[in-house]
Amino acid sequence: MGSLRRLALGAIVATLGWPTLAAAQDVKPFRIGVSNDQSGPYADQGGPGSVLAAKMAAEDFGGKVLGRPIEILVADNQNKPDIAGQIARRWFDVDGVSAITDGGSSASGLAAQAAAAERKKVTLITAGTAPDFSGKLCSPYGTQWATSSYALANTVVKDLVRDGGKKWFFLTTDFVFGHALEAETSKAIKAAGGTVLGSAKHPINTQDFSSYLLQAQGSGADVVAIAAGGSDMITAVKQAKEYQIPGKLVALYVSQPEVDAMGLDAAQGLRFATPFYWDLNDTTRAWSKRFQERHGKMPSMIHANTYAAVTHYLKAVQAAGEDDAAKVIAKMKATPIGQDALIQNASILENGRVIMDMYVAKVKSPKQSKFPGDSFDIVATLPAAEVFEGIAASDCPLLKKQ
Repeated sequence: MGSLRRLALGAIVATLGWPTLAAAQDVKPFRIGVSNDQSGPYADQGGPGSVLAAKMAAEDFGGKVLGRPIEILVADNQNKPDIAGQIARRWFDVDGVSAITDGGSSASGLAAQAAAAERKKVTLITAGTAPDFSGKLCSPYGTQWATSSYALANTVVKDLVRDGGKKWFFLTTDFVFGHALEAETSKAIKAAGGTVLGSAKHPINTQDFSSYLLQAQGSGADVVAIAAGGSDMITAVKQAKEYQIPGKLVALYVSQPEVDAMGLDAAQGLRFATPFYWDLNDTTRAWSKRFQERHGKMPSMIHANTYAAVTHYLKAVQAAGEDDAAKVIAKMKATPIGQDALIQNASILENGRVIMDMYVAKVKSPKQSKFPGDSFDIVATLPAAEVFEGIAASDCPLLKKQ
């Protein structure tokens, strides 16, 4: 089933006045599971960092909810839907887990969400961007905090087409995640007056992009878009520089850890969309500093999403006064997501989609960077309502029953 381990917040329990460990063990823990890629191509984006983010959210909440100590369970789903489904079912049926967060790849997250919906349990999807989470496979107990493929596409496409990037070519991971990114970006390109010249599909965890980059090089594109994440995206960007790909290079899913892994020399000039940057404001700077001190790296947008989602979820559980998924989700949707939540102007739509302001980032050159982590500039800000798909366009079947 992949590695499965528990990270209990024992230090927190000890500081909250519990008389003895035995007494604490008499109280049933409130369990939240982090299911994601712990050691594979997406581990830097989510992985152990998401575990830390969930743990920090529990700590900052006070370490307990409904009088129960909060415990974080962790599992490596290896980006495999069957394993993700097995983990979810075991957590719900055997371990008493109340919610799953992160979810890993879109395919794995959808498997976890399906298992959770059957058991009337909450999912806080903070990694998977596929539209199905809040679309045709939506759950009455699910929320999708991960930036949608639609929003990622709209944010960066509007900026680039306006800047002369009319003809596009894709390097796409042959997986649910990559397919969704290419499809949504293609729609946005055509709507903005651009054209898609073609795409090259590659398997997950590809080491040699030479044949795909040659296709992009010969396409005559103004923009080469990398519809991949994690190590695939990093490898593609590094090798694209070696091939001196003409025109603009854009990554459709990238955040701080990937930029740091590529290095500014390789990544400079790369544009991408993001809902989070550690240096956005005082709140993001303070939280990111605490995160970096414990993780050794700057947080990704998935890490920020996980912290925000778990925090908002715990507030809703406390407000509901009970661990009932339907009541908790209702509270989550009715309660404003504060400006201290790391993501800006955020709210939850009826289909479970979380919307927030988006930013266009451009990676700095080594000369422009003043210190480690000073990796990119925010060159444009787009309000949530402009880049996320409206509720009227959603194909979530739950909406049709209302």
